[in-house]
Amino acid sequence: MTPVPRAESKGELVSVDVVRRAGSTTPQATHILAELPYLPSAVPRARHVLRESLRGAGLDEDATAVAELLVSELVTNAVKYGRPPVWLLVELRPGLVHASVSDTSTSLPERRAVDDDSEGGRGLLVLDALAGSWGAVTADHGKYLWFDLVVTPAPATPEPDPGKPGVSAA
Repeated sequence: MTPVPRAESKGELVSVDVVRRAGSTTPQATHILAELPYLPSAVPRARHVLRESLRGAGLDEDATAVAELLVSELVTNAVKYGRPPVWLLVELRPGLVHASVSDTSTSLPERRAVDDDSEGGRGLLVLDALAGSWGAVTADHGKYLWFDLVVTPAPATPEPDPGKPGVSAA
């Protein structure tokens, strides 16, 4: 068994678990980090950052729309209930979109009872319904909310065969 590494936290050594060591068998990942304004405009900015990040990943429109909705919920929570600065981290791996939003408040989100005609209060329900998994974690200087979304690439559009009748080569 691999020895358990130690991390230093506030002057103490703390055992940490290693999930996977980076190496040649680890799938490639792309990381995107963006500081967001502590304003309602952070939500469309975060969706734009995510959409641009996913552009080269070959995801279908439905997967992209779900990821954008989930990021919107996390950023809305940070802007409405958190404290600046607000950061968005997107990690793309084959078959997985992982996103987290951090702010400097240590207050974790709470489920609230909402009326049918309430305009808000359903963010955690949206995460429950659409994310593969999600969570909220406090850290020394705030908290972060995250989700994982399992995705499959959009089917490739076949190239027309110029040798087939009825297909003209341009």
